[in-house]
Amino acid sequence: MNNTPSLVGKEISGCEILNKVAEGGMGAVYKARHKALNRIVCVKILSPALANDKKAVELFLTEARAIAELDHPNIVNVYNVGKEKGYYFIVMSFIEGQTLSMMLKRNKVLPIGLILDLFEGVLQGLSAAHEKGIIHRDIKPSNILINPQMQPKVVDFGIAKKVDKSKGSTKTTELAGTAYFIAPEQALGKDLDTRADLYSVGASMYYVLTGQFPYNGKNTIDIIQKHINDPVPNPAKIRKDMPGWLALAVQKLMSKNPDDRFQTAKETYQYFQKMRAEDQLRVKMGNSGRAIDLGEEGPLKIAKEEMPTTQSITKARAQEAAARPKTTSSARLPSLMPSINAAADIPDTPKVPKKEPEPQMMTAQDVKPVNVFVPAKQVRKMRPSPAPAIKAAATDIVKFILLVPLFMAFAAGIIYVFYTFGKICSVHTDLTAGFLSNLFNPFFAAQYEPNQALMTGVAAVTLLLIFASSAIKAFSRSTTLLLVLAAVSYMTGLFTPEAAFMDLSQVGQYLFTPEYYLCYLVLATAWGLSLCWRVNRSIAQGVLGTALLIFSMVTAFLAAHLSIPPASQNITIQVVFYAALFCGFLSAYYLLVKRENSILFPFVLMVLGIGGMWVYAVSGLTETTNKTLAALTDHIKVASTHDVESNARMEKLVGIKSQRQTFAEINKTNELTGKTEEETYAFLETRINRVAPGVFNEQTRPMFIHFLQQYYHGGENKMHLSVWDYAVSLPFYNFNRYAQDNNAYGFLIVMLYLFGVCACAGTILFKEEEL
Repeated sequence: MNNTPSLVGKEISGCEILNKVAEGGMGAVYKARHKALNRIVCVKILSPALANDKKAVELFLTEARAIAELDHPNIVNVYNVGKEKGYYFIVMSFIEGQTLSMMLKRNKVLPIGLILDLFEGVLQGLSAAHEKGIIHRDIKPSNILINPQMQPKVVDFGIAKKVDKSKGSTKTTELAGTAYFIAPEQALGKDLDTRADLYSVGASMYYVLTGQFPYNGKNTIDIIQKHINDPVPNPAKIRKDMPGWLALAVQKLMSKNPDDRFQTAKETYQYFQKMRAEDQLRVKMGNSGRAIDLGEEGPLKIAKEEMPTTQSITKARAQEAAARPKTTSSARLPSLMPSINAAADIPDTPKVPKKEPEPQMMTAQDVKPVNVFVPAKQVRKMRPSPAPAIKAAATDIVKFILLVPLFMAFAAGIIYVFYTFGKICSVHTDLTAGFLSNLFNPFFAAQYEPNQALMTGVAAVTLLLIFASSAIKAFSRSTTLLLVLAAVSYMTGLFTPEAAFMDLSQVGQYLFTPEYYLCYLVLATAWGLSLCWRVNRSIAQGVLGTALLIFSMVTAFLAAHLSIPPASQNITIQVVFYAALFCGFLSAYYLLVKRENSILFPFVLMVLGIGGMWVYAVSGLTETTNKTLAALTDHIKVASTHDVESNARMEKLVGIKSQRQTFAEINKTNELTGKTEEETYAFLETRINRVAPGVFNEQTRPMFIHFLQQYYHGGENKMHLSVWDYAVSLPFYNFNRYAQDNNAYGFLIVMLYLFGVCACAGTILFKEEEL
């Protein structure tokens, strides 16, 4: 968090602070009115928390010094810098408008002509900075402001460095810059020169032209490694309407070796100007036979063949030739799409013309120039072709026909495998045990059922296939859902082996019951978690994920459906409740605000929030059960052995207070030790009927005897763990109990299956698999 207090309404260096524009780790930026000049300015304030940090102050003042040396229309101006009222400040010109990154987010695709106009302005501004020996070191779209007149302004020289003119480079020992646009030599901490900024310009152009970063990775280090080692990507593969020379120019700017790049910002700007002029003339002239002279010396010229059959044109050209010096054009003209290595320096070697009418020359001013590169849409209008659209539509149809049925078959196979596996394991379930115990007991059974080992292997292979299916882009969004589908199918066979599979005839009358609330909880949670598992979420996806999170937490409370209210007076339970709310809030924050590169945090926090709410809902049952068990253990007398009695006497002798579970904690020896499970059950049943006659019914008596067995054989902690297992599992137990009649498992499987198919189809149709 930034600790910069709000300065709105105060005065700094003769400037009345109007409102806060932005805030970051280094400080805040304010819109202000300069009283003496009566003009709107921008005031940048260093955070007071960094005022005593020499390095932070030096970085802050570096920006002011760097900009103060520059006076260029494409660089923001500095009016004043200093320290007043304990605040370090910079007064700069205020730019109305938006950053280039904001413009791209709002418009998605920008015309190529506009992009070139903007970056030509950036290159002119950088050229002025480089001539003063200043390297920006952090060129990126968010550091390029666009005013209402569409003029770019380079800002944020906070990490700029002055070049040592005697060496032509600056030495840096720290990593500065943004990973998505950083030059390889800058990432390696090598000596830098102005060509590092040109690499960042190339990476920024790649992003603005295509809407994608040149390199992506799991973390910053991964991205930087790709800048250093991976081949330069071709932007033309993503944006098909890009001119070939522009794609090559971007790749040349992003060359790993600085010697292979354009050497100056001015050279890059001039090359862009030259190639745009060539393109606009080529488009304007069509196939009229005109050729372009791209020589370095002299202005751009057009050589036009003489047409001797038209006397008026011949006479006019002769008169024009007599009025100016004679020049010759190259007999072999350079290609309209030169290679990137020849683009920066195209030779202009004049050749002696043959004995034929000498071509007459006219300057480029004779042709009315186009202000910007002709947008791709105009080119397509000249040569309309429905082939690309038809090809794209055909590709989508083929993908849909092949992948959607494949997904349906794959999901159906998952259901079959795990339902069969659960049905085989159902013989190991115990009605008195908790949900988690029944879920995992089949894997630790003393003796496996026929085919259980085989189906265990098949289920394991199927799980691996589910994870492997994420490599198919159309399936990648449904990995979480397929895992949930596998778990639900396993539980269907495990807990309802006798129920009619997928019989949904009576579903309508159970839609608003607690068991079906649990189905809605599973669906909402699976959907919400799948939205968390996205690298770059849209605002709509973040809002939807937050709504699903809230719905899931509310449904988790309702699905428990216990008549006993939560133990809200218990301090531990209160902590659990507020921790669940806090996790939910943080998950919503990551979904709504931190949408980029945040996968693990919202995923884990959502699980913790929903789980915490579930624990809170069943806490009342746990507390009530533990109180009942405490009363039973106080009244049920179980004789301890001689060894334990001796230990108890020794404790009393040395002053240790004995607890009622002393015999269980020391060596667990008592009169129940060594008895069989049936004998222990009969002993405890007799004692319970004696101390609490008529209190327990046929359903609750076995459960409490089970808890007491855990107590007398393992101690109080083991008993409490069993109670929590029972309480957390009770809604699932009720779900399994009534699922025999309402077939809630079948309803949940069908909903998950349909949701997965729709998600797969939507991914293909809306091109999400290409993101």
